Amino acid sequence: MTLPASLIDQIERAGYFPQTALAALERAASRHEVTSFFVHPATTFDGPQVRRHLTVLLLTPRHFIVLHLDDESEDTLNPNQVIVGTERIRHERIHNMGLAQAYNTSGDGVVSDSQAEITIGISWGATRRVDLERAWCDDPNCDADHGYTGTIGPSDLALRVSAIVDGPDAIDRALEFFDDLNLVTA
Repeated sequence: MTLPASLIDQIERAGYFPQTALAALERAASRHEVTSFFVHPATTFDGPQVRRHLTVLLLTPRHFIVLHLDDESEDTLNPNQVIVGTERIRHERIHNMGLAQAYNTSGDGVVSDSQAEITIGISWGATRRVDLERAWCDDPNCDADHGYTGTIGPSDLALRVSAIVDGPDAIDRALEFFDDLNLVTA
């Protein structure tokens, strides 16, 4: 199987260990045709360090594939490492999909035609997120430990795409991928 030339081009333009990403995608796609994809490079700042991330979402006729590649924190044993992980999920395992869209407004109630940012959420039941906070009571003088309270929710993939950071075309590509995934999981 050969990955589509446009996918290879986007990964190479992202410039973040393209050969590593492409080799991992070839293995994950495992001779299946790639029918849709979305490439999302991102940069984050961790104190004085700059960290790069690459997320690639692929669709094949039977699977949804997620690749994530990023820097590993430096330590004395591993001064320079890149970590790549892939996950291959059958379409029928995808339980939920969500799309949050943010639009700019003019301040007088007129909403822009294009999105300022979107967040795509996809859940297939592999991981859960736990949000904890201290429990409290209504007595302002109480200093007792009331333990913790919290919620548990699905947290397999949440991907934010911003027109300012990634460009309006990235939002269009992400929405196209979301629509393609929606069709194969309906």
